Parts: sequence; C-alpha cells; structure tokens
Amino acid sequence: MPELPEVELYTRYFAEHALGQKISRVVVRDARILGATTPARLRAALTGRRFTRVRRHGKHLFAEAESLWLHLHFGMTGELAYYRDTRDEPRFARLVIDFAGGGHLAYDDMRLFGVIDLSPAPDEFIYAHGLGPDALDPRFTPGAFTPRLVGRRGAIKALLMSQEIIAGLGNLYADEALFASGIDPRRPAERLSTAEAGLLFRAARQILRQVIKRKAMGQTYPPRYLIPHREEGERCPRCGGEIGRAVVGGRTTFYCGRHQK
Repeated sequence: MPELPEVELYTRYFAEHALGQKISRVVVRDARILGATTPARLRAALTGRRFTRVRRHGKHLFAEAESLWLHLHFGMTGELAYYRDTRDEPRFARLVIDFAGGGHLAYDDMRLFGVIDLSPAPDEFIYAHGLGPDALDPRFTPGAFTPRLVGRRGAIKALLMSQEIIAGLGNLYADEALFASGIDPRRPAERLSTAEAGLLFRAARQILRQVIKRKAMGQTYPPRYLIPHREEGERCPRCGGEIGRAVVGGRTTFYCGRHQK
C-alpha cells in the first residue's frame, strides 16, 4: 500500500511530467474512482488549464490547476503512469489526462480503493479531515509529537497509524519505526515514556527519508530493516531473535520478540 515515501515519489513524478502542460482532455475510464465529483465536473474543471504546482500531505497528493485543486489518494494499489504512445496505457487506468503536447498521465488502480476528487485548498482539506502534521514537515518536532501520543489509550502501533496523530505512516513503516526503536507494537501507548516517544519519532523520520532516497535511486530496502524479514519465524537481522506475527489495530503486524519490549 502506498505510504508517505511512495506518495512523495508520485508527487515528484507528477511534478516532472505534468506541471506546466496544458490539459486538452480528461477521460474518466471508471467513475467508481471518483469521490464527490462527477466525470462532467472533473472534465469542466480541468480541461484547458495547466497544473501549476503539486503538494503532498501524508498520503495525499494535491495538484493545483490555476486555483482549482485535484486530489489523489492512492488506496492500496493506485499509481501514476506517464506515456506518449496510447498503446502504453496501463491496464487498470481509471483516469487519463491528455496534454496538448501529446503526453498522457494515467491514474492506474487495480483494486479501486483510491480516490480522485476536486478539493478546496489543501489546508482546508487537512483541517476538514482532521489530519495530523505531515511526518516530514520540518515544523513538526519531537516536542510536538510526544504529547500527541504519550498517555493516550490503545496500542502504540494502532495510534502510530492514525492519520489524526501523524499523517503519512501506515502499516509497513509503523512496524519499521517500532522495530528500529525497540518498542513492542502491542504495548499500550500510556506506558510509553517521553524519551521513547522521541526515539520513535526520530526513527520514523529517518526511515521515511532513507526509503524515499533509496527508492528514488531504484534501490531495495536495507538488509537490517524488518521489511525484508516480514515472515513469522524469520530471524531478526538486528539481534537474531524470532520474528513474531500479531494483529494490532486490525492490521497484520510483525515484530522481534526479543529486542522489542
């Protein structure tokens, strides 16, 4: 599922291929991907305009088209594809934006869990949906993160995935941050110390930045990450302990039974 690093790369991809190009046509291949808008409204809003800037907040991508905003959420299988030959259109293209210069940008989503919509200004969307600070926002500090988490009821993993607390973390990177911090994902958040919260915050931010950098270069995850070892009974690449499996907050969770306390 696309989380913050993947959506950050989609944002850069959108900026590289779509900014400044005049939109000549908008084709909705499957209206089920749309949120509150309709195919007709989307076409009328975008046709003839140019995308002028793009912004990401958590797992959400916003692209401005001369004061209007296109909102993309990628769900579990959403992704972007730019191409010039129409024969290269992705199999599960749900939306295709044609540009006057001859290029095409498709939103591809096999399972239709994503959403495409028109949106008010991003800050209005963030406020209306109660989203927390973006995990990589430089204004978001450990001092701001800690009170959002420490003392709260519920398993630390479930709270860490809450987009109201911190926007951008999902199942995969929440597990990775807890693994790096030595914190059991099932531990009640009310038992988390201020020092541990700071450690968790720094680990999450470092992991997100490193994953973005490596994926941008076409590299895989570091071997000492939990991700390559997400299988029950595997050995922990840090301490040799056994990798366990649990369900936390309704999500399959992997952790080291030895060093995560």
